Amino acid sequence: MNSKFSTSVSKTKRILVCDDDSLFRKTLGLLLRDYGEVTYSQNTEEAFAILERQTFDLLLLDIQMRQSDEGLRALPKVRAAAPELTIIMVSGQKDFAVVRDALRHGADDYLSTDFEPEEFQLTIERALGLQALQKSNRKRNAETNRTAKKYRLIGESAPILQVRKLIEKFRASDANVLIRGETGTGKEIVARQLRKTEGDGSLEPFVAIDSATLHAQTAESLLFGHEKGAFTGADATKRGLFEEADGGAIFFDEIGNLPLEIQAKLLRVLQEKEVTRLGSTRTIPLTFRVLAATSRPLEEMTKTGAFLPDLWQRLNVLPIHLPSLRERTEDIATLAEYFLMEKSKGRVKFTDSALEALRGYAWPGNVRELSALVDYSLALVEDSIIDVADLHPKILEQAPPPAVGSSGFYDKVAEFEAGVLRAAYSMHEGNISRLALELGMDRSHLHTKLKLYGIHAPRSRA
Repeated sequence: MNSKFSTSVSKTKRILVCDDDSLFRKTLGLLLRDYGEVTYSQNTEEAFAILERQTFDLLLLDIQMRQSDEGLRALPKVRAAAPELTIIMVSGQKDFAVVRDALRHGADDYLSTDFEPEEFQLTIERALGLQALQKSNRKRNAETNRTAKKYRLIGESAPILQVRKLIEKFRASDANVLIRGETGTGKEIVARQLRKTEGDGSLEPFVAIDSATLHAQTAESLLFGHEKGAFTGADATKRGLFEEADGGAIFFDEIGNLPLEIQAKLLRVLQEKEVTRLGSTRTIPLTFRVLAATSRPLEEMTKTGAFLPDLWQRLNVLPIHLPSLRERTEDIATLAEYFLMEKSKGRVKFTDSALEALRGYAWPGNVRELSALVDYSLALVEDSIIDVADLHPKILEQAPPPAVGSSGFYDKVAEFEAGVLRAAYSMHEGNISRLALELGMDRSHLHTKLKLYGIHAPRSRA
């Protein structure tokens, strides 16, 4: 028996038919072969065994088999074992109560055994179409959650809480946002947190541009697109980045690096909300907002002619100042522990002394530098604890020596360690090689410890 209809659903589905009537199983198999690969079982025990070995997209389950309502009674167990499986119950009964019970126990749809071919096609495609939509929604939600987790502002200091408050207020607006802050403070993270969520739960389009990479010769084609044959090498029509951002946001990182010629073109696009591709005279209307970030003093640059005053006014509608790490020192330990948890999957931890040393560093590179120095310590550490000696030397140069006489556990350990090193250093008259050999320490590690505790000689003999 050949199917009398075609299907618009993907033909790569894996389908399981569970029915004790061998002739009806074959009939269903012939009708279902247009949808994918069909496997058969004649009772629920056999179906469970198959489901344990393989993953299926669709199950057609007979309500009544060897025992009364065998399929209906097995339905909750099937649903618990395969929550994403689409299940269609099949029965010769047309009792509404049976249908209601099947749907209540986890079935996605119901099909009578005396179906017409068109009814069968509608039921199968409706069920598989709903399954595809649900998978798409799960994928979209997972992507949204991954994005939210990846681009997080870590910390609970007053300055960072103020930034979060502004993000929440500005997210709903269509106005342009200017994000100011030192290099490494996380300006792109703020920009990505400003993305709006569409009605279906997905994130609006977001296009990021490094302004320093835009050059007058190529920027117009990159930003606004070009038609085929517009210039040598333009073998096909190409959409520009503004078109890619239509309905969403376009982010210019370090916009202060933008050449003046490109600033003028950007200003016109912001004013007109339309672009014209190279090689074309047709204007393309667009809906977008610009999110710009800078570590440079744009307002001062307008006075020297390095930045267009009109563009500055267009961008600086909703300003956000992102604080440096020096302005939120209470977040340093939280950030360090967050990065360490992410990078080591919780296998490595900081000692209190190490965290105190991190707090004492000036962090000119801000959060980006902190993340990089956590990588440094992870590469250096030999066990599951990062202590002061495992930190980057430049942190140790600024870290104060451990307090003497403190009653804290780590302070007492540090005091004992310093005493041992001083005694051994004196005994070997500053000979680092002999000292390292006696203590069983790597020379670089030993140097770090000596510097930490302020143990010096006029000149050590290596």
